Amino acid sequence: MALPATMKVLGLVLGIFLIILIGILSEISVEMLIRFAVSCKDRSYGEVVQIAMGRTAKVLSEICIIVNNAGVLIVYLIIMGDVLSGSVRHIGVLDQWLGHGFWDHRKLLVLVVMVVFLAALCVLDRIDSLSMTSAASVALPVVFVVVCFVVAFIKLIEGRYRLQG
Repeated sequence: MALPATMKVLGLVLGIFLIILIGILSEISVEMLIRFAVSCKDRSYGEVVQIAMGRTAKVLSEICIIVNNAGVLIVYLIIMGDVLSGSVRHIGVLDQWLGHGFWDHRKLLVLVVMVVFLAALCVLDRIDSLSMTSAASVALPVVFVVVCFVVAFIKLIEGRYRLQG
């Protein structure tokens, strides 16, 4: 959703130029990261950054990672709150399933999601135990796209959906 909005603001030419520029910069940074990781034989991102650029860069990169992860967490919590409790424009999932009650208050739902799911993730000894969950998180959007495509195709064939144009 963010990329189309960005393209709308920037325009087609500048948007495509910036996408290509960011792609080139990403390629260069990944190449540098792999080169230093192979040469110093370290497994940690922080250790590779420290060897390549010093301790200050390691601390700065870790701060950037923490800020980025906190931002992503906040975005996901906002999305979960919208989907579960609803918003002004649409009714929430819990309100549809269980009716209106104390359980569909946004702040309560976000708190429950944080305590139940995120606290459980914090007590893991090794992050390797999430490998199957990570694979599922990659597969589920693909399944979602396929289901949406099939539903739209069926509605198009049945005549309940018109193409706009």
